[in-house]
Amino acid sequence: MEKNTTQDVRDAILLHLEQIERPLSWLSDKTEIPYPTLYSVLKQRTFSMSDKNIVKINKVLDTNFIND
Repeated sequence: MEKNTTQDVRDAILLHLEQIERPLSWLSDKTEIPYPTLYSVLKQRTFSMSDKNIVKINKVLDTNFIND
């Protein structure tokens, strides 16, 4: 029986930031996404990441995160 190993995009983004040693405030500055929005989405998980914001994050981080 296979285990579902799909990672939440929010976890993947936070892990990537940790690996490149960049704080959430840096990502906020580079993407022009307000810090409170990023914090609410990534840390508090109050709501899901919008596709529009994922595009901005991918552009800055040179990644290819997708919303599942």
